[in-house]
This record gives sequence, C-alpha cells and structure tokens, in this order.
Amino acid sequence: MSMASPIDPTMQGVVWTKTLQETVRDYPRLAGEETADLVIVGGGYSGLNAAIHAARNGLNVVVVEAGRVGNGAAGRNGGYNVPHFPGGMTPSVVEAAIGPRKGRALADLVLHGADAVFRQIEAFQIKCSAVQNGWMQPAHSDASMLKVRKVHDEWKALGAKVEWHSAADVADLLGARGYLGGWSNAEGGTVNPYSLAVGLARAAEQSGVRIFENSPVDGFEETGQGVVVRCGANRVSAKSAVFATNAYTGDFLPAIQKSVIPVYLYHVATKPLREELRGEILKSQLCFTDLRKSGGFGRLDADGRLISGGAVFDFGNKIAYGQDHARARMKLLFPRLTDRDIELESYWEGYCAVTESYLPHILRLGRNVFSVGGFSTRGVNLAQNLGRVMGEFVAGKRDLDSIPVNIYDQRHDVPLWSIKTRAARYVFPYYRLKDAMGLS
Repeated sequence: MSMASPIDPTMQGVVWTKTLQETVRDYPRLAGEETADLVIVGGGYSGLNAAIHAARNGLNVVVVEAGRVGNGAAGRNGGYNVPHFPGGMTPSVVEAAIGPRKGRALADLVLHGADAVFRQIEAFQIKCSAVQNGWMQPAHSDASMLKVRKVHDEWKALGAKVEWHSAADVADLLGARGYLGGWSNAEGGTVNPYSLAVGLARAAEQSGVRIFENSPVDGFEETGQGVVVRCGANRVSAKSAVFATNAYTGDFLPAIQKSVIPVYLYHVATKPLREELRGEILKSQLCFTDLRKSGGFGRLDADGRLISGGAVFDFGNKIAYGQDHARARMKLLFPRLTDRDIELESYWEGYCAVTESYLPHILRLGRNVFSVGGFSTRGVNLAQNLGRVMGEFVAGKRDLDSIPVNIYDQRHDVPLWSIKTRAARYVFPYYRLKDAMGLS
C-alpha cells in the first residue's frame, strides 16, 4: 500500500477474516449517475454510522467506497473498544484544547461511547465476537504511573465508574509481568473489527442506504443544488456530502489528506493459545493498552489468539522486524509463553489517522461539504459515535456547533506534513529506546 493509494481490498493476512461471522456482501460499482440527499465517501466506521443515522432520520443516502467495505482502518485495527482518549490524555487537557463546553461534551461521548457501540451491535444483531469485559490501562514505569494515576483520578472526579488496581491485581487480571498498577473501565471491551464493519454495512443497507464499492472518488464540485462527487465518468449528485476517508484519502483531496498524519501500523496474531495458558493470560478476556509507544497492548480473539503489534519500521525487512519485536514484547509481558506459543499465524498492516492534537476534527470543505476524521487509535469508539453525530447533523437533528470537536472552515494542514509522514515510518526504534529507558 502506497501513501498515495493505500487501498487494499484483499484483506490478505488479516486475522479477522478467519473468525468472520457476518457474511461479506459484494456491492456494485458506481455506474452512471445517482442522486441522493447525502453522499458519503468512505465505507468504514464513521461513514457507515453517518449513513445509518442519516437514513434513519429520513435522508436518501449513498455511500461510495474506493475498495471494499471495511478494508481500511475499520477492518485492520486491533478491535479495542476503549472508553478513554489516546494514551495519557486527560479530560482537562481536552478541555484546554477545544474549550470547556466542547471538552466536557467530548469527554462524555468518549466515556459512554464504548458502551453505545456495544448497544448498537446488539440492536443491529451484528455478529462480531463482541466481548464487553472491560479495558485496562496499566503503568509500566514510574513516569507512566504518574500519568495513569492522573487519568484515573480525573475520570473518577467526573463520575466515571473506573477502578484502580494494585500491581498484584494487574498481574492477576492480565497475567502480565512488570506493571506497577493501573486502572480499568468495565464498559470497554473487544470486537472482531472487520466483522463489525461488514455488519454495519448490512444495517445501513437495511436502513435504505445504497452502497457502491470499488468506486474511487477523484474530486467534487459544488453546484447551485448541492454537490457532485465524481468517480471517473460516474457521479453522485446530492444536497450535501461527508468525506469519511481518514488516513485512506490518497492524493485526490489534499485538504483532507494533509490534515492528519497517516501512521503505518502492524498487528500480529499467534496461533490459539493452549488451554492452560488461557486460564492465566487475560483469563477474563479483559483487554489492555499501556503508554508504551513501541507497543504495550494485548487481547485474545474469539479462538484464543494473542494479538499484538506496533508501528511499522519501513526499512529493510519490515515484516521480520515487526514480528521479532512483537514476539519479544509478548515474552516480556507474559514470561510463561514459549517460543512455540508465540509462533505467529497472521501479520497485517494498515494506516491510522493521527492529528497533531490527538483529537478528531471536522473540516468544512464547502457550504454543505464536510469531512470528519483523525481518531488517533480510538476509532472503534470515536469513529462510530462521531459518525452517528454527523449523520444526525446532516439530517437536521442537531446544530454543527453541538458536535464536540474543533470545526475548521479553512484548510488545517499539519505543519511539515510530508516530513512528519515520512518520519512516522522510521521512528519506531526511537520509540523502543525511549520505552526501554522508562521515559514513556
């Protein structure tokens, strides 16, 4: 996958195709001209949720996807449904970044968003191995302990049902070594993210949404009646448009592409763990993510595979580098794992859209043309909930200013975008060094 055209509809190597429970449907290519109230570009979590909730509020909706539904970040992520901001970000930091009113509203959306995702999965009867047994953020160093404790205390002060755990508690709950303590929120959990995307597309179609795959957009233009989105010689004419392409925008629309940094990530999955190990490692199917930038997270899939990963070091044999790092990190966290236990069954890559602030935003690209993105590793929660909010806004059920993120009426490019995008592919060894020195 290149930066200019990162679409890979094959899903080759992605472990979630092995435990897929929803039936993948082939949607047609866009041919000729379609008309709608709303056209959405992007068939991932944010686009599909915007489509569903706009359609359920009375709009005629078309979704165009450059590849296949869920073949981007929606189907390639780790499947962590996290009721928290990225890393050590606290609600007070968010308020300082976007203002008290929006900051409090976004904190509320994030805090309850994970549960809202699970409730929607139930409502649409999506078969995606959803497990709501909680999420934990443990501290791996003295520096991270200070940050993690502050995060816990701020959420608790806001009334969140969070729980603090001692080092012994963390070791028992995760079966992991080396953590000094941590906190958890029982509303978090895990999903098969690709199956979730496929199920959302089914729910969208059942709501009257027309979906077109293999239909890459190459531009748009505003007219007196609304907007025309072009897919080569084919087009969709609509009253309004929402671009939900995130890190998979490509070069066709630099205003969106350069508003986020496309961070290149990889995941691995072991073979299913032995039964005796499953009684010790993540025994309650709790999932966790720590503050290490070189990868400190873990979960089991429906068959007991251990999932891990990190940022791609795109130099030399990137796959071997990533696999070696993942195996070493697994053995560091879970010393009982043997070399045979950490034989890797799957390896896959994908992009994540990260903003400078690590918070999502909306760009207003025209009178009735918007983009939403920049979920910065929290897409399972935020992409879906902000997609829902965008669908409600376009349907006239809420004001634009009520959406709890920054809204930019002009281009909001990341400074030195080209340099930072390239650097993101080579910075992983620095992350490893910083983590090893206990500085993260």
